Amino acid sequence: MKCIDAIEGTVKSILQQIHSVSIEQNLDDTEYVRNAKAVIDATDQFIHNNPEIVDDPQLLKQVLYVYSRNLWLMQQQTANPEPVGKTDDSISEQEEYQTYYFDYLYHRGIYPP
Repeated sequence: MKCIDAIEGTVKSILQQIHSVSIEQNLDDTEYVRNAKAVIDATDQFIHNNPEIVDDPQLLKQVLYVYSRNLWLMQQQTANPEPVGKTDDSISEQEEYQTYYFDYLYHRGIYPP
């Protein structure tokens, strides 16, 4: 196993645990996203401080970001099942909004009221 694979797998496990705890403790979306961002940023900092570990640190950061967002999006889909009669367009719009919401929280830290 390559070192980068071990780092990626470990961080994904940490993100999964953070996600599980946020569900069990019924944490606010902002708390989950902030915690996930802290883990991803710490990993990115470690990788940048140890450049011999990985050739493309931005790729690892993107993989971890997408992984954490997908965990959250899957939870949103199971927590808010689609009502009967919803069109594919309205479902797609809802998914797009949830993605936008996560991205906004991740990059800005809080969603406007």
